[in-house]
Amino acid sequence: MAHKSRITKPLLLLLLLLTALLLVQFADSEDSGGEARGSRSVDLPTRQTLRENFFANRQALFIYGAGDARFSDRYLQTIRNYQSRARRIDIEIKSDRDVLESDWQGKTVFLVGTLQSNRLLERLNDRLPVQFTPEGFAFAGKRYPEARDRITLLYPNPYDSRYALNLLGGNSDEALLKELEQSSGFIFGITGDYRIMRGEDCLVFGLFSQETTSRWQFDPASYRDFSAETVSALRTPNYNFHWHNLSGATGAAEETARRLDRAMENARKLLGITETLPPIDYHIYPNFEDKGLVTGNTDLSSADFSRYAVASVVCREIRGDDFSRDARLLLRRRYGEPRQQVLETGLSIYLSDAWRGKGYRYWAARLHLSGNGAPLSDLLDNELLVQESPLVMEPLAGTLVAYLVNRWGGIDSLLERYRQWSPDPAESELLASGWEAYLDSLAAEFTEDIRRDREVFPRSEDFQKGFCHAHEGYRIYNGYLSALSDQALARLASLGSNAVSITPFSYMGDPRRPNFLRHSRGAGSENDESIIHAALSAKALGMTVMLKPHIWLGRSWPGEIEMQNEQDWEAFFQYYYRWMRHYALLGEMYEVENLCVGVELVRATVGQEARWRELIARLRGLYSGKITYAANWGSEFEKVVFWDALDYIGLNCYYPLSEKDNPSDADLQAGAARIAETIEAVQQRYRKPVLLTEIGFTSTAAPWKQPHEVAGGRPVDTSSQARCYEAVLSELHGKSWLRGIYWWKWPTYLDYGGAANNDFTPNGKPAEEVVARWYGEKW
Repeated sequence: MAHKSRITKPLLLLLLLLTALLLVQFADSEDSGGEARGSRSVDLPTRQTLRENFFANRQALFIYGAGDARFSDRYLQTIRNYQSRARRIDIEIKSDRDVLESDWQGKTVFLVGTLQSNRLLERLNDRLPVQFTPEGFAFAGKRYPEARDRITLLYPNPYDSRYALNLLGGNSDEALLKELEQSSGFIFGITGDYRIMRGEDCLVFGLFSQETTSRWQFDPASYRDFSAETVSALRTPNYNFHWHNLSGATGAAEETARRLDRAMENARKLLGITETLPPIDYHIYPNFEDKGLVTGNTDLSSADFSRYAVASVVCREIRGDDFSRDARLLLRRRYGEPRQQVLETGLSIYLSDAWRGKGYRYWAARLHLSGNGAPLSDLLDNELLVQESPLVMEPLAGTLVAYLVNRWGGIDSLLERYRQWSPDPAESELLASGWEAYLDSLAAEFTEDIRRDREVFPRSEDFQKGFCHAHEGYRIYNGYLSALSDQALARLASLGSNAVSITPFSYMGDPRRPNFLRHSRGAGSENDESIIHAALSAKALGMTVMLKPHIWLGRSWPGEIEMQNEQDWEAFFQYYYRWMRHYALLGEMYEVENLCVGVELVRATVGQEARWRELIARLRGLYSGKITYAANWGSEFEKVVFWDALDYIGLNCYYPLSEKDNPSDADLQAGAARIAETIEAVQQRYRKPVLLTEIGFTSTAAPWKQPHEVAGGRPVDTSSQARCYEAVLSELHGKSWLRGIYWWKWPTYLDYGGAANNDFTPNGKPAEEVVARWYGEKW
């Protein structure tokens, strides 16, 4: 992979203020000027063109409402805060009183205010798809009159449609300012082309048409009215249940409601709670995407302490209704927040039902028996408890509470200590040994179940005709957990592909200094839920899945990671192990067939053999699938010496096919043959099958010369990409030592690609036909 970077991610990280322009779907582009009003749809630019034009000139105008003195200074100060953090962007700030029509020309515009504070809103009523009146604003035939109602809108600039207008409008300046101040500017990174919010909830979300003859017109097929899809269905003394888009599944939801109500009654009885408490508002969603679009949170289940509400996803193998978040709400309401957060976390898991399918006791036994558990000191560290993997810490916290209940003589004794307990070192040492013994007995209880589960863990022996499924969309509706991603996977399967890799990311700011490697948790990121959804969707199509975690370094790449002393190397590998342990457990829980334990860590592999062998051995104790490592092409691949510890030799294969500007097909074939010989030489030393964990070519001229290089602004040449695919596939077909090929890359939404796209994806290009032909063959 070397210097090949994913295009979307660095742009996303680049700006706080201007992320709205990253809402794009990579559609075919047309450029146009002139005013939006009166322009034909065919003349208006696509989202992609709006984005490209912005990044070409990096000029932005921020217009705030100055009509109400109570708010104008706050608007100005908030915008100036954004301005101070923007990088390489020329931001001009003007009030609605000062701006001229000519100021809108040649730049992207951000417009904020209400009808009362910003007089431009009334002037734009006939130029935009939203209309502002004293009675509220109207959109798509519905009026939104409440003070909490607000709309974010992405639309062509009405005075220069080559650029975008990003609007945040509503009925209350206080509500708008609250959102601006709390969001640090990310409000303009809206999901979709428009979104209507009421308080914390999304009422409406959608996209405008991008078809040539109806561009930027209302598209009913892409319009979601979440308020109309929500049914307040069932009330009990403990709950108010709300179904979201559950047509045809209400029977199962009602059974879930009855089960949760029984669990609440049992929990109240166990905890001795007799007083009346308000009912929990419990929201059930059919998928992560809907939950994320409505709430901004895609977690399996989430608790909102301020609103006394729980939102959970319940579908297929996805069960967020395990009662753990309900229990946490109950504990916080009745007992407050404890000094040791592990008590709240652990007691909520102790009260849960079938946590992650098999229950917290089973997964804690898996961690302990495999030597992948966490010490008591980690659980007693409130900050680390939150930072670390919830898949690791939650079941262990549940067992700690179970142990304390036994040790202290019952739940009542634990509740007496609940708020103030904080053990000193002596007590911690005593508890650690007792808890260890408790975990030993727990592991013995589950040993046979674990052995049997490991034996039946799914393994694919088929040749892996794969693609790297790339998370190209960071707006929930176009990422891994979306219906669009499901459609993209289905399209990929139709080409004969039977395998995909899925990649979560962590971040290092400095490749020479170790830091804790966090797991992605943002709603639009490659978080756990997005990984789970994509993996289950691929498996439902009969695909083998590889989980391939990757360290992101912004403008650098993993090959630059190199510690400067032994102490830092030790810290780096400790952090790395914790991070990879999370994904090994995630892969085990959701039966992901392959795990890639590293990607292109050129300076952290050669010379670090012992540490890698230890890491692989520890992860094998927890994860039952097959393991590989994705070495960078060249020196790393040829010098790594721990291939014998893995199931597959993994190669991110970006060896050049030819140095010529205009090679013949025979030249490209010969280049592919030379690469195959290099790979086979390594394979013969270690006698392990090979996976090309990445290989790819951009749709540009002469991509065979430096296959790892990003396309940048180079002209499109899809035929050259197809020639490279043909040379590689024809040469590798029939190689007995090869067990799979993963092409870089296949996007999470199919608008990314096509004849005008110069990136790595073959989607909608001649190379796609080459793939379909060769993947249709027996390998």
